[in-house]
Amino acid sequence: MHRTLGIDLGTTNSVVAWMKDGAPEVLPVANDRFSMPSAVGVTEDGGLLVGQEALRWLDRDSARVVTSVKRFMGRKFGEAAVQEALGRMGDAAAHLSEGGDGGILVRLGPHHYTPVQISAIILRRLKTDVEARLGVVFDRAVITAPAYFGERQLAATRAAGELAGLHVVRVLVEPTSAALAHGLTRPQDAAPATFVVYDLGGGTFDVSVLNTAPGYLDVMALGGDNLLGGTDFDDLLAGSLKERWRTGGGRHPQAPQDYVPAPSDDIRLRRAAEQAKIRLSGEATTDVTVSPLGMDGATLEQQVDRKSFEELIADHIAKTVGHTSDALSRIDHLPEDVSQVLLVGGSSSIPLVRGKLSELFGEDRLRTDIDPMFCVALGAAVQSALLEELTCPECHVVSPIDADACHGCEAPLVGAATVDCPRCHVPAPAGSPACQVCTDDLSGLAPPPLKATVVECSRCGEENPAAAMLCTLCEEPLPGFAGLKCPGCGMVNSAGLSACSHCDREFAVSTPLEVTALPFGIQQKDGTLRVLVEAGESYPTDWHVKDFQLTGHKGDMLEILLREGDLQPAHLNDLCASHTYEIEEDIAGTRSLVIRARLNSDRIIDLEFRIDNADWHAVKLNRNPLTSKFRSRVLNVHRDYVTYLANWQHDLEQAEVRQLEETEQKLRALLAGGSTSGTLDHLLDDARRRREQQDSVRWASALSALYPRYVPHLMSAADLATMRNNNADIRAARKEGDLQVAHTIAEEVIALKDQLGDDLYRTVSALASASQGRVSSALGRRILQVGNLLKEAADSGNTAARDAAISRMVDLHKEAARELQQQDAPERQTIRPEGING
Repeated sequence: MHRTLGIDLGTTNSVVAWMKDGAPEVLPVANDRFSMPSAVGVTEDGGLLVGQEALRWLDRDSARVVTSVKRFMGRKFGEAAVQEALGRMGDAAAHLSEGGDGGILVRLGPHHYTPVQISAIILRRLKTDVEARLGVVFDRAVITAPAYFGERQLAATRAAGELAGLHVVRVLVEPTSAALAHGLTRPQDAAPATFVVYDLGGGTFDVSVLNTAPGYLDVMALGGDNLLGGTDFDDLLAGSLKERWRTGGGRHPQAPQDYVPAPSDDIRLRRAAEQAKIRLSGEATTDVTVSPLGMDGATLEQQVDRKSFEELIADHIAKTVGHTSDALSRIDHLPEDVSQVLLVGGSSSIPLVRGKLSELFGEDRLRTDIDPMFCVALGAAVQSALLEELTCPECHVVSPIDADACHGCEAPLVGAATVDCPRCHVPAPAGSPACQVCTDDLSGLAPPPLKATVVECSRCGEENPAAAMLCTLCEEPLPGFAGLKCPGCGMVNSAGLSACSHCDREFAVSTPLEVTALPFGIQQKDGTLRVLVEAGESYPTDWHVKDFQLTGHKGDMLEILLREGDLQPAHLNDLCASHTYEIEEDIAGTRSLVIRARLNSDRIIDLEFRIDNADWHAVKLNRNPLTSKFRSRVLNVHRDYVTYLANWQHDLEQAEVRQLEETEQKLRALLAGGSTSGTLDHLLDDARRRREQQDSVRWASALSALYPRYVPHLMSAADLATMRNNNADIRAARKEGDLQVAHTIAEEVIALKDQLGDDLYRTVSALASASQGRVSSALGRRILQVGNLLKEAADSGNTAARDAAISRMVDLHKEAARELQQQDAPERQTIRPEGING
């Protein structure tokens, strides 16, 4: 059995909780705070800053601190919503750039990180802080994410947890998590009711409509905007303060005429705006002072009143209320049908929010009895107590909650021991040879030892070893392993139970039934979207099976693009995952293709397909698919490598094959969601250059063997010796895998071939094709007959006969070229699923 953390990985702040004595408890982290800012920074000498210490560094060097990275998890840089969000960030947007795969890179000091890697650093710090405090190991987690996160963003959340050394047993959507926390406080005999969870956090807004009763929680509808939150309110207020200061608005001094902005000005203003926003929830007016600003240390002094702030954010708040009404209308509910509205997220404390929701639902229905900052983490801890089994993320086999490894494929069901890169601080599994960000050697690093403590039993007071699951004296479940406390008899139950094992009383909460926010479908060859899983469907789901067809040949690449949304044509929807498959089946023409999909408990999709009723292919989906502009470039180069290896592998040395396969595997990995240490342009340029050089080497190696074999009588003694020496040298370089030396020799061979003339090259080519049986027997006999005449003419010194024979050979070469062209295998294509009816 393993302890599990409940983690609210927030845009602005993160909170952790666990189950203690049958109830969820928020755990303090660094500096005894019950929340940690989701901020990461590095000092000038490379030291890591996380949380409050990173925020303090903002005033000193804002270029070395990043915040709000959660907003960009699983997103592409070119998305319109991302560009809109960057436009509101001011100077802070300079941290973000487009990665080689079209994703987002975060610049921090000398390194570039993905949002997943930054989030993993935050999760890693949360994990190590609570482990050091309690002296116990947490190697599993329930991590929360916005309900309106897309499938790719949910998968990115899971990936961040795994990178931090946690096995993510569940990605739980935040409104549902909050509902679990509130559910524990409802009376046991409460009647079934409809709840709305209004979750306005720092970077996202979610709304969920739920049906709840003792032992039952059903999510009926979702809505929201995963790029709208309190951070946007900070940006608006900061912009207003700066504009009034620069233009002289208000009663306070304006900026000096010679004001020259400093790089940290926008960060200082945004932090001041955030604090003013918080104060305005309890005060009618507040003063804002920011100093120093600009290169000469100016001071901004402004007074802000609640009314003007509410005017700034009114459109955003109206949008959230609109999403709330839309979620109700999708399930034919009216505001009067709602029993209670749970307010979640720090920004839900804004009076304008409560006022607008009161207008819609009535003030008496708004519920705030659990701190909106902590209820999501508390609900995640409750979810950990309700889990009785684990689904393997690799093979999807279900194993008991106490399993260390999957019963189906032996994949670990606990987090991997990790080490932190001493240079860039990204966690990596212990034993990793090198860091994936800075490529530093990690092979000598070992995880730091944990100072284990003793755990006191809440029932009898016995001190137990930190790893113990049950009290050694009274067998009471110990903190971190326990389930829920029975509200009737007070017994603390084992994890995974939804009713008391002593008195059979049903608990107030149970594992929730959640629904999809948007449909998932396959992009077909004609550009349309074929839906596999409809919106509003409860998950986890059974398999959904759809029939397609495909037209292609063995060796073609089948590309499956999975999109989330309901728009036509398909490319208007979010590309959340992709998969490419080199067709191994010996097919030609049109064949049946069956694709089936299901959603697991994390709303992450599993996909399988089969061709012509063959075995099912389990798909490992790439949740970081290349954007269309990058994907087509990588596909073209990858297809060129695959074709080249298929056509010429027999003609290459083992060292050459290994080198080509290494590059082909890098390209394949990129198509499958991997990353490149450099830019995509550099990778593709290098791949093309190596392929072109290899082709020149192979061709020149053949030429240097064919000329001495077929036309020595038509070459000078010096040219013949040079060609033979080049052949020996290029073969030696190829065996060693020294492409650069081999290519230098190849250039000499090709230069000599050009010097000898095109007619002689065509003669060599025709004779080689005939001797190797690559042309029809009739044409081959004619070529060889002319070849004999050519040798006789050359040996006798008959120049006219030699020239006539060469002229005839040139004509025969044209015939041979036409025959060889007809024999060429079909060009390998990238194909997509087709609808049965066209």
